[in-house]
Amino acid sequence: MPSDLVSLADASQLLGVSAERVRQLVVAGDLPGVRFGNAWAVPRDAVAARQQVSNRRGRPLGEKRAWDALAASEVDLSNVSRYRNRGEVHRYSMSAAGAAHLVSEAGAIQSGVAAAVFHGELLRVEGTQIDLYVSRQLHEALGSIVPAVADPLGSVVLRVISDGRWSEVNELSAISDDGSLVAPPAAVALDLMDSGDPRHWIAAESLARAHD
Repeated sequence: MPSDLVSLADASQLLGVSAERVRQLVVAGDLPGVRFGNAWAVPRDAVAARQQVSNRRGRPLGEKRAWDALAASEVDLSNVSRYRNRGEVHRYSMSAAGAAHLVSEAGAIQSGVAAAVFHGELLRVEGTQIDLYVSRQLHEALGSIVPAVADPLGSVVLRVISDGRWSEVNELSAISDDGSLVAPPAAVALDLMDSGDPRHWIAAESLARAHD
């Protein structure tokens, strides 16, 4: 790869957002992209310019302030990276049975598409696509609960919450018909914005408007 280009993974590190978000920016035309076979790359100077815009919009909020904003339903979906400290992101691949079991565990709160459906959005969960907020305790015990393989492209996204913040996040959550916990709408909207599916972005905007 030419030295004036960076991969989506490297661009995501520089910008402090997920690789999916970088791909979303490329697809939307907000970042120029160059294709190499099945992979995309982004001009280094375009990433630098994007960083300058992000810097002018303010530093990322700490975990407490991010969740204070989510509790008040005060989120700016055009600046998703400002709330990235709401959870430490880990991705995994696992079976459908394992993913379903994990959702029912104490210390897990549903987000993403499943939570958006709970909050009234007309979306469909596909395959093992799961987005959860989890306690640090659950994450540390993950391997003894379900077979899971760390995978940067995995469809199971776990956002780990610190021990000091977990009880607050737990209290903000709703309870679904099956007894599992569901993240508040503002958090779900932010998580949907990390998707590469435009339908999810539309649902995120809908959630943010309905609960602001």
